[in-house]
Amino acid sequence: MTDNQPSVLPPLYAAWVDELLQGPIPPETEATCHDCAMCAKGTEVAAPNGDGYFFNPQTKCCTYLPELHNFLVGRMLSDEDPASATGRATVEARLQAGIAVTPLGLGRSPVHALLYANSVNAFGRAQSFRCPHYLEEEGGRCGVWRHRESVCATWFCQHVRGAVGMNFWKALLTLLSTIETSLARWCVTELDVGSEALARLFPSFGQAGRNDQIDADLLDGVADPQRQRMMWGKWSGREAEFYQECARRVNPLTWHEVTAICGPEAQAYARLTCEAYQKLISEEVPARLQVGPFRTIQLSPNCCRVSAGRAFVQLDLSQTLMGVLPYFDGRPTDEVLQAMAQREGVKLNQALIRRLVDFGILVPCENPAHERQTSVCSLKPTTHP
Repeated sequence: MTDNQPSVLPPLYAAWVDELLQGPIPPETEATCHDCAMCAKGTEVAAPNGDGYFFNPQTKCCTYLPELHNFLVGRMLSDEDPASATGRATVEARLQAGIAVTPLGLGRSPVHALLYANSVNAFGRAQSFRCPHYLEEEGGRCGVWRHRESVCATWFCQHVRGAVGMNFWKALLTLLSTIETSLARWCVTELDVGSEALARLFPSFGQAGRNDQIDADLLDGVADPQRQRMMWGKWSGREAEFYQECARRVNPLTWHEVTAICGPEAQAYARLTCEAYQKLISEEVPARLQVGPFRTIQLSPNCCRVSAGRAFVQLDLSQTLMGVLPYFDGRPTDEVLQAMAQREGVKLNQALIRRLVDFGILVPCENPAHERQTSVCSLKPTTHP
């Protein structure tokens, strides 16, 4: 990665992904954390309406509690940059509180998980869900940005390439989250927490839900010292040191070493991520297109706001453009454009068509009607002399 084109990923992941993709990831310039694109202008939270769903300016999208795997915690605790001091203190506070603090990393309590899973319209809005690493006194800056985990590293509210961009980041999220889980477990086995602690971290069949039960201590936000000692085994009382040792083992790993440790699952997701990346950087217009399924978000005399997928991925189309979309019926794209120009006097350029494809309004048509008939005919039995 060149100096004038820095990676959009945190440094640890950037080195691995650069080696995997062999090219830069285009930045998501429409996802602006410093001036959140999902916040209504002003100080109040707008209610969901025809204009969409707005975030709370006091939370933005930071209503997600990240699960910080052991080696990432170690990197945060070892980061001596003065600019990281405030953020490092938020990590130390979670460590000191002891809730969901295990050799695998800083997790989420069953209480938080239960509330989060059953909340409605809370994401981006509920201040009680605001991330503990959100630095309000610093304008909402993320305190662990340089060492953020996979969800925060790959989440964007807006995508320059629409659904194509979203699909790439989802593929990369799956890859990185798989790697995080595998490397965290690898660190635990490398550093030997002891058999009893290991059994608690990796419960046998039928025992997996025991650590998720909610007792009085968890309801009150109090860690059980005895439970913590048993969970940490040989490293009890040296939790920060353990995390730093995890970081020291993971930091020097090359991409080849990472995939060797993480195994076939990560290798499969790596391949899928590469395929999604090729689509992300491609400007090619498919040879045949048809209108994909989409829904109308808002109508006005001159414009129609539509979405073909997640609510945040929206596109404004003119009524003129909406009127000519049915021309895309699986015929060759060049033929469609010619007919559209002759009959409607409308000319669409390649960039606009590509944008319609990116946002899922138009989708490739790989098996048009006349080809399907040919295909069916070709399945008829033949006789041999």
